[in-house]
Amino acid sequence: MELYILIFILGLFVIPSLFGLAMIYHVFIRGKHSPADKSNRINHLRLVWFALTREEEFVDQFPWMKKDEWENMK
Repeated sequence: MELYILIFILGLFVIPSLFGLAMIYHVFIRGKHSPADKSNRINHLRLVWFALTREEEFVDQFPWMKKDEWENMK
């Protein structure tokens, strides 16, 4: 029983922490190509937030988002 609780706690804290570390890496550490270089990190963070909170704005840019995932696999 205690093993299940330990696995649950690890999943509860480790998975979101890994997601957060990936976000920090991609926004602040990973090298960028011009024009999104070091001087444009704040706008890159805004773009990440925009993509996470307003995904409907990207549907016109990426047609595969209009379809169900099963349709995309066919």
